[in-house]
Amino acid sequence: MKKDHTLINKTLQSLLKNGVFLLVIFAVVMACTDSTTEEIATEPTAKIFEPTANFTAKIDGAIMGSVIAPNANIEISATNGEKKITGTTDENGEFFITGFNEGIYTVTITTENTDNVEIFQDVEVKRGEVTALGTVDLAVQ
Repeated sequence: MKKDHTLINKTLQSLLKNGVFLLVIFAVVMACTDSTTEEIATEPTAKIFEPTANFTAKIDGAIMGSVIAPNANIEISATNGEKKITGTTDENGEFFITGFNEGIYTVTITTENTDNVEIFQDVEVKRGEVTALGTVDLAVQ
């Protein structure tokens, strides 16, 4: 009988320790959440899966690169037969253009001031990824 009593005491002690541990975990989780969690939990359909800016940005592809062409206005255009997307470089000669559907594009980089042109054939753009074209030198030689 004493053996059974010892087993029951050990079991109760184990449950008490685990229960306190779970209570501490629960308290930490509740302390780390903000008030919007309570609103979501009480609504019949939680808003957890609403699209965010980061989520929607990954449904298209992008290209990036840089152009060396001092004092030139640069235009970058990409076509795939169905769609044409254009962009320009920033003050540092860099470009990052989004809005691409997945597919194969021809990317043309031109300067307004000169006849210099760089054409990239068969540029593969994938959804949620950035295709790097590298640095293009269109400086007047």
